[in-house]
Amino acid sequence: MVDRSRRVLRRMNARTSRQSVLWVVALMAVISSALPAGAASSAYAEDPNGVVPFRDTVHSVYASGQDVWEVWICDVPNWSAPVDPTSVTNLLNQQISPYFFWLSGGKYQPVFQVGGTVTSNDVITADAGRERLPELTGCENAVAESSTNSPHGALIVADGGFGEGYGSTGYTCPPPFGGCPTTYPDNLRQVVLGAGSVVTVAPYSQARIMAVAHEIGHALGWAHSYGGNVLQDSGQVNEYDNIVDLMSGWEISGAPIGTHAYNRYASGWIDPWEVAFYSGGTHTFQLQPIGGNGYEMVTLPLAEGYAYTFGLRSSVSSDTTLAKHGVEGYLIDSRSSACSLGPDWPAGYPCFISWTRISPSPAPTTTSDTSHVVGVGETLQFGQWSARVLVDDEGNTYLRLSDGNYLGRFVDDDGNAHEQNIEAIAAAELSKGCDPPSNDRYCPSQTVSRAEMATFLIRALGESVDGHAYQGYLSDVAASAWYAPYVERLFELGITTGNADGTFRPNGAVSRAEMAAFITRAFQLAEPEGAAGIFTDIDRTAWYATHAEALYAQGITLGCSTDPVRYCPTDAVPRDQMASFLARSLGLDP
Repeated sequence: MVDRSRRVLRRMNARTSRQSVLWVVALMAVISSALPAGAASSAYAEDPNGVVPFRDTVHSVYASGQDVWEVWICDVPNWSAPVDPTSVTNLLNQQISPYFFWLSGGKYQPVFQVGGTVTSNDVITADAGRERLPELTGCENAVAESSTNSPHGALIVADGGFGEGYGSTGYTCPPPFGGCPTTYPDNLRQVVLGAGSVVTVAPYSQARIMAVAHEIGHALGWAHSYGGNVLQDSGQVNEYDNIVDLMSGWEISGAPIGTHAYNRYASGWIDPWEVAFYSGGTHTFQLQPIGGNGYEMVTLPLAEGYAYTFGLRSSVSSDTTLAKHGVEGYLIDSRSSACSLGPDWPAGYPCFISWTRISPSPAPTTTSDTSHVVGVGETLQFGQWSARVLVDDEGNTYLRLSDGNYLGRFVDDDGNAHEQNIEAIAAAELSKGCDPPSNDRYCPSQTVSRAEMATFLIRALGESVDGHAYQGYLSDVAASAWYAPYVERLFELGITTGNADGTFRPNGAVSRAEMAAFITRAFQLAEPEGAAGIFTDIDRTAWYATHAEALYAQGITLGCSTDPVRYCPTDAVPRDQMASFLARSLGLDP
């Protein structure tokens, strides 16, 4: 529950234990060697996305491959919970090891081995054990003196207390810093837990396995992710108000849930090429779940070490029980102003590992608030930006980011004369775009095909083609064609009879004359008994003359020029104009 390394720096003058002093000395040595004075920007040299300081330092030693933990039981006075090293080790290998293997996409797996049992005089009172596990210095020192197998860390379970604990990252100085120990006890890396984290202890109905995963998260350098709006009864900020994060959703008992994309990226489980970089405008990014092949995180940089990040939380594996699924947004701040670690922290140096300030955005107002998680079809406004989550027919998830207050469906219609009508028919689900699977473009200047015309009209009429049985009405419309059910339903409604030779010519361009006929029939517009000759370029006897004049009478078209009034019947219809014809026919034209 507590990242005890954070407390070490704040209380370094008050503590004199061997471990705390060495930890502080080692940490300051790492930081000093990592950055020359006044050169904070070099801290981000290891991260091409500029959001994780000392990224290689954080993940290269412990967060990849097998991470060996030695399991110890500490016998404390007045408690006798039924815990022993072997049973706890087996439990953790069965539940915690596969959890992290899934969370890392197969890149990291903690492995637990039996250590032994030690005894200490540390005192755990019932109230303190439930509220927060006290610092068990005696247990820590006894295990450090007894461990001889040089694991990567020690996991210590007291035989008293409830499902709480604390964890420490220990040394974080792999190459290029060098010279630092990477095995316990010299690396000071440990997790200390109450018995209720691995066995059932009243008043809980089950072991709080989530506490184990949480503290190992701290040992990997992960920080709490909290908004800062929710206070504890004491008036202090509640750092456990993010119900969808392992590191802050503390009200969730039992099995662990996952964590957000920034933690996984900082640990090296998301590669830099799996991070999309948003630089402005309106852009759509396809997001992948954990272990997917593609973007697992989108970052919106504000300044060096200061950015919004987004990641997808799907209903899979340990995330099945999340309070809400969707795309979650966070404000990441590793600037020196984000952490106050006292006078010993070098001026201008960034916050890193557990000192990084991670806040759900928008910040929760209660411990059950999920407003920073955007579900499918929902839009989130934050500052000058908007975020919207979309899915395609195959269930793929997309995040659309825009830097304006108006969030358009397509990125290629900005400034187009028909933009509002394009967006109107998209909102009405008449068009899903022209570039599947991302579908973030409309292709305004592209010619409408007859197959697309059939699709537009069937959707506009609210007709469903689900479960359509292929009939083969038209010889050039194959059963396997994506447009087959739309064309055949158009045929069944009498809106088209095809060509005289029994074909439909689905790939042919729709002329303005054909468009007039299609729309007049589809929406059953009243036609004049005879053409009045409104358009100077349409002969009154032309087969489409009354169709074109019906559209004129309804205000669906004013023609292709007004002086003189012309219709241009043989011109192909571009997709942007088609959007306006449909919007006006349906009364969607603003």
